[in-house]
Amino acid sequence: MSIFIGQLVGFVVILYCLWRWVLPPLRTAMKARQDTVRAQLEESRLAKEKLAESAEAGDRARADAAREGSQIRDEARGDADSIRDDLRAQAEREVARIGAHAEGQVELNRSNLIRGLRSDLGAESVDVASQLVRGHLEDQAARSASIDRTLDELEQMAASVNGPAITASDRVGTKSMRAASRESLRKLSAGFDERVRHLDDAGLMTVGHELADVVAVLNSQPVLRKHLAEPSDNPAAKRQLVSRLFGGKITDTSTVFVQDAAASRWSTAADFATAIERQARVAVLLRAERADRLDDTEDELFRAGRLLVAEPKLTGMLSDVQVPFADRIRLVDAVFAGKVNDYTGQLLRQTIRLLRSRRADAAVSSIADLAAARRGESVAIIQAATLPSPAQIERATELLARIYQRKISVQTEVDPELLGGLRVTVGDDLIEGDVASRLAKAAAQLPH
Repeated sequence: MSIFIGQLVGFVVILYCLWRWVLPPLRTAMKARQDTVRAQLEESRLAKEKLAESAEAGDRARADAAREGSQIRDEARGDADSIRDDLRAQAEREVARIGAHAEGQVELNRSNLIRGLRSDLGAESVDVASQLVRGHLEDQAARSASIDRTLDELEQMAASVNGPAITASDRVGTKSMRAASRESLRKLSAGFDERVRHLDDAGLMTVGHELADVVAVLNSQPVLRKHLAEPSDNPAAKRQLVSRLFGGKITDTSTVFVQDAAASRWSTAADFATAIERQARVAVLLRAERADRLDDTEDELFRAGRLLVAEPKLTGMLSDVQVPFADRIRLVDAVFAGKVNDYTGQLLRQTIRLLRSRRADAAVSSIADLAAARRGESVAIIQAATLPSPAQIERATELLARIYQRKISVQTEVDPELLGGLRVTVGDDLIEGDVASRLAKAAAQLPH
């Protein structure tokens, strides 16, 4: 019995111990496990709900995607149709452009071909005409007849000219001048002729040399030249300056003339020096005129000018102002010694000495014009393939006098290259009535 009690007490103690110390943790663990299971069940429920929602969202997304895909396909079909239409229209425009360009190119090639054929045909025609004309004009009578035809054309020009006569001497050396300089030069020229009227040949020679020396000084002293030429309200002061510079070194006649020139109005300083140089030449021409050698002097000057034109190397040497003028004058003397009179030689040396920017051939030709102007004439250079007859020269002189309304001094030259007709040069005017020039113009007018 005691064993039973003891076992019962032990069993109770064990139960107590289990209840007291084992059962609470077990309950706590079970409760925690139950909570975990419940949480997992809740999570599972939520997951199922989310899964259902996701399935619904997937269904909606698939439906939306299907709708958007259908819309995209419809839009793509519309874009494709639009692009296809645009490409078709662009292709049609490009085809039209290429066709138009091709038509234009064909037309251009056609025009070029026609132009080339016309040019070749025209060139052949001009060449054949040139050969026929050359063959025809080999006859002296035909050449003379061509001169008469040119004179007939000059007759028509002369018939259309009206207006007052123009003094030749007022034109020579003044074309490049403005109105103020031309008027001053005209007054100086008139005063000079009156002032030197009483001088003998030696006096005129001295004045010519002195005026040339003054021009040489002015050319070497551009500041002085500009000061003497510039407009001034006190011309007396400029006269005094001229007197201080040149008084006692040149004659009174030359001094007064330079004073008059300085007191005049000039458009440029170069015009002032040109006016004095012009009168230095006039002094030499007056001497030739008094000695009855003006005609010879004019003719020699003309021939000298034409020689310089025909010899560009000689002209270049004489025109090179970097070469000392003494060397250039020695060259002039070597070329023209014994071929010209003293007046012509002096004018040539004077011109070469005083050259500034002009070429020697142009300067010498201008002296020939001035010599002709002293006789109230202008020089006309008539070039022909054969020497015109005296009657033709006389008729040409009369017609040119009517055209230019002043006396004309005619100089003739023979140039077989002209073929026929006449080429007339009066100053800067050129009348191309020769056959060669007309053939050249005909060739130049052909299409290229």
